[in-house]
Amino acid sequence: GCSKKLEASSTTIQGEWTIETAMNKSTEGGEKQAFINFNSDGKMNGNATVNSFFGGYTLKGNEISFTQVGMTRMMGASMDIETAITQAIGEANTIEIKGDDATIADKAGNTVMVLKRKK
Repeated sequence: GCSKKLEASSTTIQGEWTIETAMNKSTEGGEKQAFINFNSDGKMNGNATVNSFFGGYTLKGNEISFTQVGMTRMMGASMDIETAITQAIGEANTIEIKGDDATIADKAGNTVMVLKRKK
């Protein structure tokens, strides 16, 4: 048989996703549950365990990029997780969505973020 690589589309990415890992660091134990929400208008927002972040995203095939990302600036107990999430957003290059799981990778193909669709 032949296999076809599924391309991510803006309709499959839309909605709220739990951020399970960022830069190979688990988000478990953060002050708040880390998540990212992709809106249909090309805007995204979420929480990196302490601070909220927001900005835009562009999806072309499986290539993803984040633009004009801003973040609130509070200090908290899980700043190490937050730093990993911020770094992952900065290095994001491609996304692969399989059902309710998504993997974001950098230019070299290394996984920088693992997401799970919220039901």
